[in-house]
Amino acid sequence: MSLLAAIAAALVAVLAVGGCSLLGQAAAAPAGEPVFGTLVTEPDHVEDEVRAGVTGAMVELSWAQAEPAPGRFDEDYLGSVRTEIDTLRAAGRPVSLGLGLHATPDWVLALPDARFVNQDGAVSAEANLVFAQDARVAAEGYLSEVARQLDLAGVAAVRLTSGGSPEVLYPGGGYWAFDRHAQTGAGLPPSMPPNPLPGWRPGTPGPDPGRVRAWADWYVGALADVVGWQLDTLGRLGFRGSYEVVTPGVGVQPGDYDRAVREGLPSGLLGSGAAWQVLYAALPRRSDLLAYVSSVADGSGGDDGCRADDVAALDGAPDGTTTAWSATRWIAAVARRNGFGVAGENPGWHQSDALDALYVDTSGTGMMAAAVRQARSCGLVAFYWAHDAQLWDGTVPFRRYAELVGAR
Repeated sequence: MSLLAAIAAALVAVLAVGGCSLLGQAAAAPAGEPVFGTLVTEPDHVEDEVRAGVTGAMVELSWAQAEPAPGRFDEDYLGSVRTEIDTLRAAGRPVSLGLGLHATPDWVLALPDARFVNQDGAVSAEANLVFAQDARVAAEGYLSEVARQLDLAGVAAVRLTSGGSPEVLYPGGGYWAFDRHAQTGAGLPPSMPPNPLPGWRPGTPGPDPGRVRAWADWYVGALADVVGWQLDTLGRLGFRGSYEVVTPGVGVQPGDYDRAVREGLPSGLLGSGAAWQVLYAALPRRSDLLAYVSSVADGSGGDDGCRADDVAALDGAPDGTTTAWSATRWIAAVARRNGFGVAGENPGWHQSDALDALYVDTSGTGMMAAAVRQARSCGLVAFYWAHDAQLWDGTVPFRRYAELVGAR
């Protein structure tokens, strides 16, 4: 049995809950074929999409809409989301649910020390669910109500992020571990180990490289901890589907990670926490966990596909070899090295001018064709086009997506 077939078989067993499976019902994908779907799936074209073999669906929540005040939930809003999920499931579309923690209510952001602080004292706009236990407790109340009102047994997959971001990232522009919780340990989640170098600021002299590496590993590992907290919380609430850990781009590969450590962690991409080889190695080994590439066909690595020897190449390739790989190829290899399946989506519309040009290019070298190629080449369990609306509003034609999905 191939790796993808094994993953698919495992997911059927794990996700066949409440008549729902990630592999679909009305138009199940052939063996070895990804489930193709859309992000923020709109109900108006559900039947047309299913007939074309586009079966996967995704619904996004908003914490701010669901809980505008502490403990006060908008039942009409949550009911509308439940109806949306039920409609998609009735059409045979397994649903991936975005928890919407990054759409954080103002009352949570107003909690003491509920935002990130970087080494220069800047305060984030985003909520800090990584280091602030009080923010996590607030989120747990919201997730409990979501589980009660939406019936998680009807959800095939849940997207996991860092909480304040729609991906597993810190804010941009610095290292964001200088709030009171991260520095002193007061109010830190009990699952989080203490800061190994409290008071030290990246980019300043002092500790030896071994201690700098320990701090960097702790910093990236804190993102793994917030993912693990969501796994534990949703498991306690009865969710039994799969989990999509949302990670974009190539990130900071091992050679660049080592260089940053030697140089005392200067400002750069590592501040976002995007060191996927460190993150995925720190996550629990679970058959229901998927590495989710949120930048399929982003142009990195010439949008190359995966090879059978990619995992072996992670250990045996000369330093720098993998830096020429696409984000999809890199994350897929890191995921499989750690025993995880893979799913993903393309960059959405209006990310950048360069990506927009690829987005609307319907040729064989455009984003859509490259994304479908990578999804198949890299054995993705599921691929979602971002977003459903752009397939029907004239940005890019749905018929092209249907052609590519059907051209097996």
